[in-house]
Amino acid sequence: MPSIGVLHPGQMGVTVASSLKNSGNEILWASEGRSESTRNRASRAGIEDAGTFHDLCRRCTVVISVCPPEFASRQAEGALATGWRGLYVDANSISPEHVRTIAERVEHHGADFVDGGIIGPPAVERGRTWLYLSGPRAEEVAAYFSAGPMEAEVLGPTIGRASALKMCFAAYTKGSTVLLCALLAAAKGHGVLEDLKRSWTRNGPALADVEREISRAAPKAWRFVEEMHEIAATLEAAGMPRGFHEASAELYAALAGFRNCPEPDLAAVLERLSR
Repeated sequence: MPSIGVLHPGQMGVTVASSLKNSGNEILWASEGRSESTRNRASRAGIEDAGTFHDLCRRCTVVISVCPPEFASRQAEGALATGWRGLYVDANSISPEHVRTIAERVEHHGADFVDGGIIGPPAVERGRTWLYLSGPRAEEVAAYFSAGPMEAEVLGPTIGRASALKMCFAAYTKGSTVLLCALLAAAKGHGVLEDLKRSWTRNGPALADVEREISRAAPKAWRFVEEMHEIAATLEAAGMPRGFHEASAELYAALAGFRNCPEPDLAAVLERLSR
């Protein structure tokens, strides 16, 4: 089995690493420059620390990138700069155009590339979280996840398909949540918030579900800002308007202050949007 480097074991990345480890692979990460919470997370998962990014690339034939979308290109360039020439898997929330640009750079330097997109929460049980893969070596990467709990599915050899699926899926799930935030904030601004809630009990979404989704999303809003821009670019490339998800990025940016906070209630979220 290959040595696989995971960049980096955040909340999602650590479940990627755990699934790889469960399947019998040697898994490494690089603690250089990472936060204490990331170090603790990796330690609890039993992932071997290579120390530096350079040493991770020296020891690993496969590197899987799981990071915020704004760092996706930089991560790949960093690996190439070390002279690494293995198999690079980009599992970030980026547009098909963005992932193809990274793939071109990776392949130009003599390395191989697989496109990945994760749909679902951090994996703790099988059948809930899926890593979709596309590219010439996608079948090989899927086999690294054979034991789960993260599932892997191959969409074919064409780079960009996995990212396109991820973007279209997230466009609805994360876009609908922030749309509900905007509607409730607008209702509050017009003095009809309680009337809207009452109306929804008669003919609309279940208010308890809405409040729960908003409360869960707010602490992660900072991560969704750039993802909304990537979704906007994905829609535009298919001839669709990009404006809704650009506006969604603005709304999530307004909620970024909830980062690392307990899940806020609806009143706190609407108060933040009203500032």
